[in-house]
Amino acid sequence: MNLLARLNPFSKVHGEPFVESGRLAGDSPGRWATAVLLVLALIPSALNAIALLPELRLDVPSLNDDAFHYLMIQRASEALANGENPFDHWGPELDLGFPQFFYYQHLPHLAVVLLHRLLLKQVDLFTIFNLVRYLLLIGFPLTVYWSMRQLGFSAVAGAIGAAAATLLSSNNRSGFEYDSYVWRGFGLYTQLWAMHLFFITLACLHRVLTRGAGYAAAVVAGSSLVLAHLIYGYMMALMALVLFVNGLNRANARRRAARFAVLGILVALTTAYFWLPFLLFKAYLNASPYLERWKYDSFGARDILTWLMNGDLLDYGRLPVLTVLLALGIASALFARTRPERLALVLLLFSLVLFFGRPTLGRLADLLPMHEGLQFVRFNAGVHMAAILLMGVGGEWVWHRLARLPGHSHTVAAGLLLLVLMAPALRERWEYYAFNAQWMNRTKQALDTDQDARTILAALAELPPGRTYAGLPSNWGRGIQVGDLHFYDLLTLHRIVTTSPQHASFSLNADLTWEFDDRNPAHYNLFNLKYVVAPHGLAMPPFLRRVRETPRYILYQAETSGYAQFASISGFKDVSSQSSLLSENRSWLVSPNPGAGRFIRYGYPSGSDGSERSATGGCPGGGAISEERILPGQVELRVECSEASALVLKMTYHPNWRVAIDGRPQRPFMVSPSFIGIDVPAGRHQVRMEYHSPWYKTALLLLGVCTLVATIRFRRRFIQLDALVSSQP
Repeated sequence: MNLLARLNPFSKVHGEPFVESGRLAGDSPGRWATAVLLVLALIPSALNAIALLPELRLDVPSLNDDAFHYLMIQRASEALANGENPFDHWGPELDLGFPQFFYYQHLPHLAVVLLHRLLLKQVDLFTIFNLVRYLLLIGFPLTVYWSMRQLGFSAVAGAIGAAAATLLSSNNRSGFEYDSYVWRGFGLYTQLWAMHLFFITLACLHRVLTRGAGYAAAVVAGSSLVLAHLIYGYMMALMALVLFVNGLNRANARRRAARFAVLGILVALTTAYFWLPFLLFKAYLNASPYLERWKYDSFGARDILTWLMNGDLLDYGRLPVLTVLLALGIASALFARTRPERLALVLLLFSLVLFFGRPTLGRLADLLPMHEGLQFVRFNAGVHMAAILLMGVGGEWVWHRLARLPGHSHTVAAGLLLLVLMAPALRERWEYYAFNAQWMNRTKQALDTDQDARTILAALAELPPGRTYAGLPSNWGRGIQVGDLHFYDLLTLHRIVTTSPQHASFSLNADLTWEFDDRNPAHYNLFNLKYVVAPHGLAMPPFLRRVRETPRYILYQAETSGYAQFASISGFKDVSSQSSLLSENRSWLVSPNPGAGRFIRYGYPSGSDGSERSATGGCPGGGAISEERILPGQVELRVECSEASALVLKMTYHPNWRVAIDGRPQRPFMVSPSFIGIDVPAGRHQVRMEYHSPWYKTALLLLGVCTLVATIRFRRRFIQLDALVSSQP
């Protein structure tokens, strides 16, 4: 095929026409139109670049999920430096310890670590993290424009869609509005990556399914999306089915099915190291009952359609200007019915139905794979993506209504009209970002002047290993503030091991930290909660000993047995579900058993513990335990007891822990409250625990790398294979 045919938007590739949107879609805009469209798209981008500079310039710890994401970046960088597996390692700081990367999308975190290494570590991780966030925020319009052009929309629709894409306002519903990403918002760092990859993957999949070209790009984009945000990858898999069906007919059915199957297999193989172990061990990933129910169920058709009609879904707290563009786009798609517009409309309807969630779908929701832990509210992303496409179409309709005016005046008039239409959104976003900057500056000033906080943090860094408690969001912890931060936010930033569950609830015992009783000494010992940071004037239990005192804070220490203790196993229970396990652990936590050192041995999931289940009486006199080495993912103890006993490690149980006693492997087991139990013979012994990524995860990672390299290396073969399939009768 010659170059002219490739550039012709109406040309046929392997028998399928590729048609652009709009009445003038076949025409490239002239220089005047291009200039006006460029200005129209650049104004929101320039606003973002200026208003969001504090996100890059101010060195302020995060008060949202970004604190958790930066913690994972630091731990991944440390794992790489120490020779650990950067794709799967133990994180001790939150959730009483958990292997976050075994279950959590990690491409966005490892990208920061890689960039840090490429810059020869001359720029600190926190600055690189903020720079990546900033570039993703201001670069979103470019992603939207490129994707819309690949999907077949005109340059006019693409430019207007790009201009509107960063102006969404949706009342903190975790969609594409920038409230999800900025400092005073939610800090959804991985979703920020996924927002870009969602558009890019859709465009690449569309190109393969309709034209039989771009397999390598589609595999790279789809795999990156899965590794950047698993839920978004799940949503894209469902949307891929919509892409497959849209435009399907008898003539192209075999061709489309082959393309769809090849893409699915290649993406599945590339990312198998992540999703396959996830599915095999998902029983050890907590589905927290404390997460608001609406996040799982969503809001139902009545509420969502009301928000869509009154503007709250796209224009919360302002004139519904984007909603008007969306309405024009829907009307244009209904009447024009070109392929790109029809696709956008189908995607909007499909995403809306899924966004309605369980209140509307009822038992139909159970037909979706992995529906038990599916957060239907996340399908708001699909609604926002389709809305951006249709807003571009609506703006294009306005543009062409002025096409009858003489000379270049129609382009200027169209640009001014669209700019005036977007003005309320531009103003509201500017004010929102200005308020965000005020919060950041206020907190920065408070941190710079709080010498007391620095004194306490420095003291904690020098003390022996143990967890630290600075209250909870549900009690007096919310009152210890440094600007708009809480003291427990500072613990996360400085990688001080804590029990506060405000950023994550991944492990099976993480939710029990909400049940922690800071007046009960047994709870301090159980969680190895050795240090407490409290404000002056707060009455604390007398068993806490003052370690350091400043005008604002008091640092206390509790007497604990450390990260391990000898214990008696008072019984065995087979547990079949997470809800049953949480119920058992709650009952056990409020009983006298923690204080008496009596634990329950669990078979979880039910039937998984096939070893001997006899009860043990504990170690007479408590025995002796010396902590010789406490590192992330590695614990070495010297233990001694006159009788055979059970040893409990106060860390989250996971099957990937490996235990050796005097160099001989020993099988660990789960005890209440989802901690690690070990049978230790009588006498003196060396106990070594290490978290090891399973061999098959590494093997699958190598398989994924080889699949990706082969896909890129032999990308032209896919075109030949596609032509062969197309030629079959």
